[in-house]
Amino acid sequence: MSAIILALKRRFTNMHVRALCHASENIERVERAVLNLVGDRDLSITATKGHHGNEILLVEATIQDSAGIEEVVGKLGQEDLRKVLATLEDRMDGSNNLFLRLDKQASYAGETKLATGDDVISVKLHVNAYPAKREIAISTATAFIETLIECQGGRE
Repeated sequence: MSAIILALKRRFTNMHVRALCHASENIERVERAVLNLVGDRDLSITATKGHHGNEILLVEATIQDSAGIEEVVGKLGQEDLRKVLATLEDRMDGSNNLFLRLDKQASYAGETKLATGDDVISVKLHVNAYPAKREIAISTATAFIETLIECQGGRE
């Protein structure tokens, strides 16, 4: 199979997920929130300090298979998918990365939804585009999200 055909079949190259665990939070709960989102994957935990010197743990995971990435995005409900679709151009950078902010507390409870506050799981998806142009990445992401909405039908 040629590289071009393979590239067209893979909508996403990778997904990077990151949640902050502040000193007032339970690390096991933050890990659970991330694992509820990404499934049974290895997590990386890195200690760092905040702007005011406070201890922060970064809980991170990376998914590199397109099917796994599509499964995670597919957990969003129709309303949130429509919000992503409506704001897609604002969520996409010049390197074809699509950014989502998901509700960390909801994820801990087993739900996947866009965040409205600051307690988030940050998600960066690299959209596969050939050639690697922003407008092609936006078109690829749009088609994928529209398909998810259509497949979900009346779910919500």
